[in-house]
Amino acid sequence: MDHAKAYEEGSLLQLQASAVFCAFTFEAYLNHVGYEEVQYWDEIEKISYRSKLKVISAHLGVKIDESRRPFQTIIELFRLRDKLAHGRTLLFNEVDETSTLPSHDSSWRIMSWEKLETEDLERYLADLDAAVETINSARKSPDQLLWNQGERSRRVRAVKSGR
Repeated sequence: MDHAKAYEEGSLLQLQASAVFCAFTFEAYLNHVGYEEVQYWDEIEKISYRSKLKVISAHLGVKIDESRRPFQTIIELFRLRDKLAHGRTLLFNEVDETSTLPSHDSSWRIMSWEKLETEDLERYLADLDAAVETINSARKSPDQLLWNQGERSRRVRAVKSGR
């Protein structure tokens, strides 16, 4: 999003990619919570994100209202992701009457994903945070460092070459 704010050229593609990654982030969080909270998660992990959300919300006793933010936005994000991931040819036979010439790129600003603005992404990010916080706060042991990717380590041992 920062890149899209700083540079107009290519900004729409940056915004689209950011929106898709918001959806990926939310589903990854559902998988994280599901793995830690639901004993049979490995058996159902391949279900849709919406089904995952229903399982987790039922398990944690969280009321999810998909008609209001932040979960309304989550649904919107996944619809956008699906449209971008599963594109198909669409035909338009619309006639626009105008007294002025349309902008040079008006043919490329028809679909919802072609009209993304930084304000949309700011809302997506804020609602992603709120949705994750809602789920996290309902857990018996909420993640304290919610957006931390954990720690990693590895041991390396030098082995003498046989030469």
